[in-house]
Amino acid sequence: MTPPTLTTKRLVMRAPTDGDRAAYHAFYAVTDLAVGHYRGGRSEAEVDAILRRDMDHWVRNGFGIWLLRTHGADAVLGGVGLDHTDGWPGHEVTWWLMPDTRGHGYATEAAQAAIDWAYEQKHWPKVQTFFRDENTASRRVAERLGGTFDRRLRFPDGVERDIYVFPQRVTA
Repeated sequence: MTPPTLTTKRLVMRAPTDGDRAAYHAFYAVTDLAVGHYRGGRSEAEVDAILRRDMDHWVRNGFGIWLLRTHGADAVLGGVGLDHTDGWPGHEVTWWLMPDTRGHGYATEAAQAAIDWAYEQKHWPKVQTFFRDENTASRRVAERLGGTFDRRLRFPDGVERDIYVFPQRVTA
């Protein structure tokens, strides 16, 4: 399966490739990241494994992470996509942004495109996200997207997380 490229008003969303290694290393070198999977200070081998996992996820599952850039630009702003971590309670929409791209609505815009794609192309009965209590930025994005609290659950890593479910938009 060739991963689709999605476009929004401001963004082009494409699957990661080996050519994105520098962008992944730049993101995981950011020292203010301290939340779960998206935490800084990872080794080169760990970051390379994350990139490989994100690329392979598309092949195994038919969905995955898209990297974001603005129309006409090459710089990676971050990533948004659909993930399913083995042993976790289901699929989720997830996002990460480079520090200098935060606060511009990119995560919200791209996550909405991913949510729409999951409902319309994958026919998921629900689209959800999971986040730790301290990840207030993700909670704000989830709420901007119309996400509502569904339940709280202890995950296989021992951390309790809130699960938010997103509505399916009605399109004409």
